[in-house]
Amino acid sequence: MSKIAILQLATLPLSDARLDYYLKICKDRGAKLVVLGEYVLNSFFKELENMPKNIIKQQSDEKKRTLCELSKRYELSIIAPLVVFNAKGFLKGFAKFTNGSYKFTQQQILMPYTHWNEAKFFTNKMGEKLDFLSFKFENLRVGVMSGYEAYFDESFASFKAHLDLLIVPTASTFESNARWDKLLRLRSLTQGMYVARVNRIGAYKPKPKQNDKKPQNEIWKFYGDSFVCNALGEIQNRLGDEEGILIFDIDKKELANQRAIWGFGSIKNKLKV
Repeated sequence: MSKIAILQLATLPLSDARLDYYLKICKDRGAKLVVLGEYVLNSFFKELENMPKNIIKQQSDEKKRTLCELSKRYELSIIAPLVVFNAKGFLKGFAKFTNGSYKFTQQQILMPYTHWNEAKFFTNKMGEKLDFLSFKFENLRVGVMSGYEAYFDESFASFKAHLDLLIVPTASTFESNARWDKLLRLRSLTQGMYVARVNRIGAYKPKPKQNDKKPQNEIWKFYGDSFVCNALGEIQNRLGDEEGILIFDIDKKELANQRAIWGFGSIKNKLKV
């Protein structure tokens, strides 16, 4: 039985007190793998667009130092989206902290939309082959991808081994929770795996544009609704719209039983592509 914890949070301050508090709870409750949502270690993307580069770098460096230290103190593996600085600018991706060590993997596919253009801001470059973060946790094969990447069949085809758990950190807003619910439950069923969706909370209010005489009442609300679903596409547990922790178990024998009901994995193995 493997125990995993989801932390549903807003963007964290530079102080490590809040992370220390929650990670100690995870440790005390027996969880050994902890997952954070998108834009929790860093400010939200639209805020990053207008922040000085040195402030973004300071924010990332401080969180990296903190999580390296806390992962060692509480003997945890921690998965968290992170923005890092390189010679060309900023990279967006996922960090894995274990026993004081740190590994960073770039996000493979970035959103290109006018109102949320990560592809233009970050310096990530998609190669000919997708290369997502994956690792062994106890007896589970775990993969990590962003919510946007979960829309593409190619993302799932790129994993070399069958996943037991897919971690999907998000920063979802605009009342989109029903869509994410359907998408990720379908992926869990057809891929025969657990899916842990980890969404952030909080809000972003766009700054008024120059010479804009109309008041800006728009607020982007990040609604939480983090959840875990099993290999049958069934929601096992979920959080509401407030800060909190969700701890869940994965039993490898039960996972095998769930996969056997529909048998999609055995059929896929016989298909010739």
